[in-house]
Amino acid sequence: MKTLQHDTEFENARLFNHYVMVMKEGKMIGGGLIEAYNDIEIQIGNKLYERENASFIEAPAPQASI
Repeated sequence: MKTLQHDTEFENARLFNHYVMVMKEGKMIGGGLIEAYNDIEIQIGNKLYERENASFIEAPAPQASI
């Protein structure tokens, strides 16, 4: 698992459809694929997360059993 910090890392995760977990204060608050980003926010799915208030970690997608 790798913490994303720089625009190039966010762009690679977006281009290659890597799953990203969003962590805040040690708790997972979201996750999914990066749709867009700018200097202030990262859009993952339909939600916006502030870069300053969260950590973005590239990780394997959670598995669901059917």
